[in-house]
Amino acid sequence: MKETNWDRWGAATGYLVFALGVAAATFERGAPFANAPVEATLAFVAAYRTELRVQSLLFVLSAGVYLWWFGSLRSFLLRAEGEPGRLATVAFGAGVSWAGLQLVLQSAQDALAMGSGGDVAPGLAGMIGDLTYAISVIAYVPMAIMLAAVAVISWRTGVLLAWLGWLSAITAATNLCMSLGIVVDSGPLVPGGTLTYALYALMVVWLVAVTTVMVVRLGRPTNSRAISATPANLHG
Repeated sequence: MKETNWDRWGAATGYLVFALGVAAATFERGAPFANAPVEATLAFVAAYRTELRVQSLLFVLSAGVYLWWFGSLRSFLLRAEGEPGRLATVAFGAGVSWAGLQLVLQSAQDALAMGSGGDVAPGLAGMIGDLTYAISVIAYVPMAIMLAAVAVISWRTGVLLAWLGWLSAITAATNLCMSLGIVVDSGPLVPGGTLTYALYALMVVWLVAVTTVMVVRLGRPTNSRAISATPANLHG
């Protein structure tokens, strides 16, 4: 029972991720597009230097808590999938990769914000700005892989609600679509474009829903379909 309570607390960290993300979003001030002149980027960063640094701190904390939550998600999925848990491990590894990219992205944004108060060279500022843009787009790929793995496990075992399996798949496809932003400089696919906010809404619904299902279902017997698929049961 004590272990189950700890598992539930671990799963509930998803709510903390959500809260930190919402807090960080309140400091959003928009940003110049990828092909904007360096001068526009420097002017934007200098104008919102404090807001950007606080936002980076909140996103860094959110990514750190996400690492804990991904571990809880892996344990939850593994109970349903059974050993060796290939898909649960893929979901965990992809989630950790995404969090790592977020930490690098926020490091670059914070460095640019700190430098905007001094004599940072325009060329360097432009390079750092491009780096944050590229990382934000590349990060869509591991997130898509994580969501796809969750969707497949859900369909195979029923560990999540049926609609959550489909939401995972739809959100995975949306992340993959957004990764095409690496080859465009404007339009709905770029960070800050129309689809960015639609994807953010999908991710919020997905995170809160999956967290809630994990908290409620931890401690219950493992889904019978998953139990019957384990090697020990196959050999009777």
